[in-house]
Amino acid sequence: MRTLTDSGPHAADPETLRARLSIDGYLYLRGLLPVAAVERAGAAVRAALAAGGWADAEGRPTGDPRALNAREAVSDPAYLRAASTPPFNRIPYLDPLRSTVRSLLGPDAFSYPVKVLRAVYPEGREPPRGRYVHADYLGTAVNDMLTSWIPLMPIPRRLGGLAVLPGSHRAGPRPLKVLGEAEEGWASTDYAMGDVLIFHCLTSHAALPNRGDRLRLSQDSRWQCGSQPAPTRMIYGPKDPGRGEAFGRLFHDRPWWEPVPATLRTMPREQLYEMPMWSRFFPVDAHRWRERVAIRRRHPEL
Repeated sequence: MRTLTDSGPHAADPETLRARLSIDGYLYLRGLLPVAAVERAGAAVRAALAAGGWADAEGRPTGDPRALNAREAVSDPAYLRAASTPPFNRIPYLDPLRSTVRSLLGPDAFSYPVKVLRAVYPEGREPPRGRYVHADYLGTAVNDMLTSWIPLMPIPRRLGGLAVLPGSHRAGPRPLKVLGEAEEGWASTDYAMGDVLIFHCLTSHAALPNRGDRLRLSQDSRWQCGSQPAPTRMIYGPKDPGRGEAFGRLFHDRPWWEPVPATLRTMPREQLYEMPMWSRFFPVDAHRWRERVAIRRRHPEL
């Protein structure tokens, strides 16, 4: 597997970053974030999971795997406590990350209130599971949405981490299958705390199998322009929109919290699927993506 290209030396050069995102579909920014802030987030998550019986204080699993899919995760109290810790939720509001994304999308770019915690168990004796190759557009239907993937611990290659397929954002959707280790063209790296991987919503990516002895912890945050409509569920979660954005009541008094734009329009993902596809960074093969969207609408579990 190839090694990700480090764009960290160009973090203050938006023109170069936009050009690289247009060509490769991703930006790997080594050491972008302050390590201490990421360490606090990782420690808070580990403590919550340990208190809930997931693992010991060092992150070694102490029982059978839990929350192996999104539905199980949102019903697991320990997972929810870990994903609700202030240090974990603060990460997207750290200025180096927020400023970088806004240099790509514009000054009204914001992160969705819900930040996704990935707590990945070590593989057992069975064949490695990994994650299916996918692109995030199918989950949100927002043009030019970006995802920031952040390791909450050192993640060398033996612990897996995330792999991307450079250039795949221009080539259309990939087959729905688990990423094979011998497949050519993919890229990953040995991730350190403070590193950030940003990728476009049409970029194919997949998690690699965890061959260590500890939970692999990372965060996904998703970003879009405030001038574009957003998927209702990504802003309000499963609750009534009348109660305000997700996590707003929990963190509104924190000095780092930033609400979504007051003028933001929201609509169900099904309506967003009907809108034209485009990108400010590169030409989009909308026809090929529409075929995959049609499959996703018939089979939401894919």
